[in-house]
Amino acid sequence: MTESEVQSATVPEEKPEENDATDSAVTANEAAIIRQLEYYFGDANLVKDKFMKDQIAKDEGWVPLDVLLTFKRLKSLSDDKKVIVDAIAKSDEGLIEISEDKEKLRRHPERPLPEMNEERRKELYARTVYVKGFAPQGGTTMHELVEFFESFEKVNNIVMRKYLDKPTKKYLFKGSLFVTFTDKEECEKFLAKGPLKYKGKELICMMQNDYYESKRAEHKQRTEKIEERRRKKQDANNELVAQLPTGACVFMEGFGKETTRESIKETIRGLDETLEFAYIDYQKGDKNGYVRFSKQDAGKQFIEKLTDKKLTVDEAEVTVELLVEEKETAYLTKIAEEQAKWKSNAKHKGRGNRGNNNRNHHHGAGHKRKRDNNAGKDGDGEPPVKKDAKQETTVEKPSASETKAAE
Repeated sequence: MTESEVQSATVPEEKPEENDATDSAVTANEAAIIRQLEYYFGDANLVKDKFMKDQIAKDEGWVPLDVLLTFKRLKSLSDDKKVIVDAIAKSDEGLIEISEDKEKLRRHPERPLPEMNEERRKELYARTVYVKGFAPQGGTTMHELVEFFESFEKVNNIVMRKYLDKPTKKYLFKGSLFVTFTDKEECEKFLAKGPLKYKGKELICMMQNDYYESKRAEHKQRTEKIEERRRKKQDANNELVAQLPTGACVFMEGFGKETTRESIKETIRGLDETLEFAYIDYQKGDKNGYVRFSKQDAGKQFIEKLTDKKLTVDEAEVTVELLVEEKETAYLTKIAEEQAKWKSNAKHKGRGNRGNNNRNHHHGAGHKRKRDNNAGKDGDGEPPVKKDAKQETTVEKPSASETKAAE
């Protein structure tokens, strides 16, 4: 069983004094034992505690004290069965029944566990408050919280909200609670007391429903901001795409291992000297690549010079395809996205480049020089285009005219 006892506790409701002195005879430790046992068998825990459910199913609801004493929280209060039985016998809540041999406890059969359906969940939310402002880690214990809330009337349950800390793989306290009262009116009385403080720090208090509503509003606002950024980015990319010439991109497949960008240029220029290159998206050793020309419909002009859309480059027969419609749009969009990233990086270059940043730039300098050395005369200045699974690509930089257009 997980140590849920350190996350949640049931706070016994104060009862009016009766003729005998039973209540007055309850010690602080006995009250803590009662509180812990009534948490184990209470509505809040049994709904989610698989271990306790399994134990209850074994023997008509009876759970041996030996089993209960395996729970660290209860054992820390007392490991004496007689002390535990005597304590729960003093509870006037009527939730827990003691076996005749005083070796087992069970939830009273006349107090069946309510079904946790949507109606029940709403009813619980309507009498639960969210409280934030406690020391998150190592500074707040459940015992301290129980003592703090004992001064308020009709508190049934306290849940310490936790999160999984990935580095340590431990559940840590968030610094906030869900506190359940016997009814909605008691919640309202608690909230009406005005600003509350815990160890000198003012607490944030609101109904659980209001807390969830505020979180939904925050989530909606974040989603809208993300969507707005995505839309602006898409609009900017569409604008860049609109500035790029169409009918100017070709896909070439079948290059030999020794083919270079320069040999591709020379071969194409041998067919038509009027063609101007904007960008050759190819790296030596690749079997395929892209050529983008600077002028509108220059790709069509190039294709018309070919026989059966074939071209011999370095003795290798290369197939040439003019990118049109969806293929052209997808490729130009990729170009526009990379140009936008390159422009953004260039804008922020040199800001805050001290310490580790400078070292990173130093180590990366060799890669930059290598890329520059491989670049041809045409198409300097364009950022890399990411490779996809089908068609590997590499990069040159945009021509001066394209860089200006992108701005």
